[in-house]
Amino acid sequence: MNGLRKLIGLLAVFACAVFALPGIVVAKGGSNGTDKAYSLVMDEQATYTNTLPPAVIAPVKVVAFLRNEAPPSTSASNVGSFELLITNPGVTILTDAAHQPTGAVNGVPNGTAVATSPTRILVTVGAPLKGQQTYALTFWVTSCGDALWDANVRTGASLSGDTFTRIKDNIDPSTHLATNLQTLISCGTMACGDTVDLVADEASQSPELVVMRGPFNSDGACSATSTFFASNKLLTANGQVHFRWPVGDADQKLAVWTYAVVSTNSSVPKLAWLNKDGSKASAALPDPTQPGQVPAYLDGSILQCQLTNGQPGVLPQPFGVLSNSANQNTTTIKVNTSPQNAILPTPAAPFDIVIGTERMHVTNVQGTTWTVERHTGLTAADNHPAGAKVMSTPLPLLPASGFQATLADNTPLVPAPSPYTFGKQAQVCIVGAPTPVVPATNPPTWSTTIMDLSDAWVRVSQ
Repeated sequence: MNGLRKLIGLLAVFACAVFALPGIVVAKGGSNGTDKAYSLVMDEQATYTNTLPPAVIAPVKVVAFLRNEAPPSTSASNVGSFELLITNPGVTILTDAAHQPTGAVNGVPNGTAVATSPTRILVTVGAPLKGQQTYALTFWVTSCGDALWDANVRTGASLSGDTFTRIKDNIDPSTHLATNLQTLISCGTMACGDTVDLVADEASQSPELVVMRGPFNSDGACSATSTFFASNKLLTANGQVHFRWPVGDADQKLAVWTYAVVSTNSSVPKLAWLNKDGSKASAALPDPTQPGQVPAYLDGSILQCQLTNGQPGVLPQPFGVLSNSANQNTTTIKVNTSPQNAILPTPAAPFDIVIGTERMHVTNVQGTTWTVERHTGLTAADNHPAGAKVMSTPLPLLPASGFQATLADNTPLVPAPSPYTFGKQAQVCIVGAPTPVVPATNPPTWSTTIMDLSDAWVRVSQ
């Protein structure tokens, strides 16, 4: 609870900030050629604790390398000033006196750099930055998270004079984003059952955020650690936060996480795990060529985590293992519930289980013989070998009616169909109701615990 109290400051600062954020995300074109051109490379230099699990040490150092790509002999193409901008926030720039940015050319301090807001640094170059010279701007951000950057570069002081064109972007063909403009700062690395406090600096007013990884993945396996990213995107619009982890074939894509979000009112957060176009909302940053890849939110009041043996907030754990294999048509399974195989006691029917990635509904229990309805929650029926773990699940099913997907600004997704389907298994849920943070704060604040199995977006009202 101490961690939740400390998190309030950052959320309040973010929620009250309003900034005009440019939307430049890909390489710019222009008619200047290379006589007035620059390149930009962002380099995050995060460090991590030596403890297990390792967690990011905040504030996080970032260096922006801005290179004047003009020929070295073209004096009319010297850089006199520029502004560095976060175009898609997931972190914020520290603006306090102790963490003001500095700039240098070949290690020699040059000009003045001022963090004018949590998303902008203004640099006035002392000795003009000549062609083929690189300006190294060092600054600090408050936390881990995903961010996209850009610059406005001019020949004159105070952003006056001619504009430079950005060139030499390294475009990722899968995301259509310039990788050189990104800082994807991991929050840490966790094994199953780990809990970590993300400790930041006093200036950010965000010293702590508590994250827990479940003791098992949703299918009962857990053989590897996983990095994770928690991005406060409250500066983008409508109080959004994005929690994600790598989900490639070599990663722990079935990992389970819990964390808390804090709001200045008692409203239940909205949750999203799919985009407007139905794709999984797991990307670190939006693909500018895919306008449908924006989170589609559901009211959290229909996404309460299911009780397990009457208890809320129980992470997926084994009821036992299959004694015999089950094919796609099996409706009666044998479950070994001996103490070495079961963490949770067998509940009274009916209840839900997960074997592999298939959800089943248990309608009757006669000792170790369970009668099941297959492929519930619109999951696919599969063959399951003997020894497969029979797991609990907190995930609810989407109701048959009465819900409306919206964008972050509450715009209903009509007439386009909702990306969410009646009866489908949700991938994110809320543990209980928002609870007042203790001791009471002024103004009052509420904390909501999220259980996340799918790179969730959370929209908190402030």
